[in-house]
Amino acid sequence: MTTRFSFVRSLLKPILRSILPAVLIAGATMAAPPAGYYDSVDTSTPETLRSTLHAVIDGHTKIPYTSSSTDTWDVLELADEDPLNASNILDVYRNRTYVKVGGGNTLYNREHTWPKGYGFPNDGSTNLPYTDCHHLFLCDIGYNSTRESRVYDDCTFACNSYPADTYNGESGTNLSQVYSPVGVWETWAGRRGDVARAQFYMDVRYEGGGTEPDLILTDDVNLILASQTGSNEAVAYMGMLVTLLQWNLDDPVDDKERNRNDVVYAYQGNRNPFIDHPEWVEAIFDPATSTAGATPVLVPIASARISSASPNPFNPSTRISFFVGQSGFVQIDLYSVTGSLVRNLLDESRRPGDYEVMWNGRNAAGEPVASGLYFCRLRSGDETDMRKLMLVR
Repeated sequence: MTTRFSFVRSLLKPILRSILPAVLIAGATMAAPPAGYYDSVDTSTPETLRSTLHAVIDGHTKIPYTSSSTDTWDVLELADEDPLNASNILDVYRNRTYVKVGGGNTLYNREHTWPKGYGFPNDGSTNLPYTDCHHLFLCDIGYNSTRESRVYDDCTFACNSYPADTYNGESGTNLSQVYSPVGVWETWAGRRGDVARAQFYMDVRYEGGGTEPDLILTDDVNLILASQTGSNEAVAYMGMLVTLLQWNLDDPVDDKERNRNDVVYAYQGNRNPFIDHPEWVEAIFDPATSTAGATPVLVPIASARISSASPNPFNPSTRISFFVGQSGFVQIDLYSVTGSLVRNLLDESRRPGDYEVMWNGRNAAGEPVASGLYFCRLRSGDETDMRKLMLVR
């Protein structure tokens, strides 16, 4: 059956290409959304931005997952086309170029960057996230299998390396960790922004109602674990939000990603707004400007920073080194993954220079805290920085 589908698709591919908008047929990239596409978006507050943006991208055309007619294979082989060779695709994790061979091959398959097990494992006519091509990417089969349902996060210890090929001047290393309850997958530097913006899209596109799930990004591992029920759920979670916010900054939007947005839009009829307007990510998801969450999410800057935490992971204590660029009060706080304040380590005036504080793995009451991930936040005037700490008892 798979062979028959592959054969039919190979016959249909020239026809499928011909029905794309003329701008795509010509090989050009729109580089900007269609005129008026975002005219109804209200950016006055984080809440109105989210709600009006959801209204724009809601209700897209569902692409069949696997079909003898146009399906996700057809869309993705155009969306993930090798920018240097139109006969090939470029996969998301291994950065390897493969000749296009359609569905059912032994080289690459379809990666749900928001794992379908978190909220929508059973495909059907009303299960739109399952086949939403804005979060589906073609991927090396072995790397896809290794990532499995691991959350996106920075790997801090016990990491296994999965190199990305050097291609078109880009390369790096994916890291995988199985220690945490849900596991961790750190996407290599050249595509981490791509997968992050796909997650932000899923959060805003799917807000519940009718048969659709409410998909929510979080740093609460317990909520993520609870989403793996084996059934389609009304509410489901994915993470890690604080890391995805940083990845969005570390890996800015490029032409390859813009072209991908154009291709998916041509089929589904909706766009990933965080590719067109990456500045909307922080406006919606950063708790400093939004009520969407409680975990502090702050962007490292040059003049006030946490230089290091050593050792990290640690047990029983770690030394936190930091730099202050201007005189004034400096505050260092520790937070849990749920955004709860664990302990204040410092709140006093400092002159410019390098300093250190120690954390002994205890909360404000002097009680040992549990093993796990914590966030150390530095404030100096209007400047902020943050670092992850891993306590392993």
